[in-house]
Amino acid sequence: MLRFIVAAICSCSLLLSGAAAAQGAGKGTPPSDEWRALNQEAANLFFEGKFEAGLVVAKKALETAERERGPNHPSVAASLNRLGELYRAMGQLAAAEPAYKRSLAIRERARNPDPSALSQSLNNLGQLYMAQGQYAAAEPLLKQALALREATHGAEHPDVATTLSGLAELHRDQGKMTEAEALYKRSLAIREKIMSAERSQVALSNNQAASSINQLATSLIGLAAIYRQTGRYEEAEALFKRAIVVIEELRDRDHPLMARALAGLASLHVRRGEHDTAEILYKRTIAIFENTLDRDHPRMAAALQGLAEVYAARDQNGAAEALLKRALEIRVAALGGQHPDVAANLEKLSAVYAKQNKVAEAKLSADRAAAIRQSAPRR
Repeated sequence: MLRFIVAAICSCSLLLSGAAAAQGAGKGTPPSDEWRALNQEAANLFFEGKFEAGLVVAKKALETAERERGPNHPSVAASLNRLGELYRAMGQLAAAEPAYKRSLAIRERARNPDPSALSQSLNNLGQLYMAQGQYAAAEPLLKQALALREATHGAEHPDVATTLSGLAELHRDQGKMTEAEALYKRSLAIREKIMSAERSQVALSNNQAASSINQLATSLIGLAAIYRQTGRYEEAEALFKRAIVVIEELRDRDHPLMARALAGLASLHVRRGEHDTAEILYKRTIAIFENTLDRDHPRMAAALQGLAEVYAARDQNGAAEALLKRALEIRVAALGGQHPDVAANLEKLSAVYAKQNKVAEAKLSADRAAAIRQSAPRR
């Protein structure tokens, strides 16, 4: 069975990048058939989960666009955006940033900027900054993208829902739970309406169906996370389970989105002290990630940390230490050494060291975490 290994944060924007490119190209010399074929092939490889192969094709598309149309054509911007999305899906955030920034610059400098393409670049760069913990840089970009998408497409367009989810996640990371909840609910309402309408239509393409399912599940998982963080555990559980059903019925049950929903459900069992159930769910989560390119993604690190908490609660401290060390390596490689998630990981590791009477290691980890916390900008 063909496995769709798609990073949900990228799916809708990547799917729509072809449309944005076509619109933008209409304002100048249109791209060639060769470029269009390469661009479509890169999109297909993305939705098949073949990110590395997609990266090779996307680079060829970029070279073709630059050779045919020069460095500032809309097809160049579209190719750069696609490169950024592929890098981001692979967890290579540092590589994604220059591609996104150059794409945005080309679209901003256009004589008649295409609003769909411009909002896409604003949204994607904002999402990247959020993933990197650069919240102050992310927020204005996401707000600009939302305003432009609402003005261009109306309040219930799928692009609007995508940016609403991004802003909601940003507010959640900043501890603004009330704002985050409202945005997730609005995004979820749009997604549910879209899915209902699509089910009454003729069969969608694989890419369209994948995008709709990904985004619906992402909104469910995001809102569930808000409920979990605010102590509304029954509501959170219902949404995590609903996300699992949606993914299981309509997608590959070993999709990374399934792993995210399972990890969310596992975290609820940890809070209830139901460690045996949590262990089963976290192990399934990790097994799914191990078989995808998410194995070195920060989401894998979160699952490893969750399982480590289960082991630590049972005083299986050696096993917890090993998981936390692997999680730390993944986070530092993907996010850099100063990200808040790195600090949280170090704090967990310090506690496990302390339980093993590894005093020096505990102090070193705690000091590193404190230094990150102190240097972080105020949210």
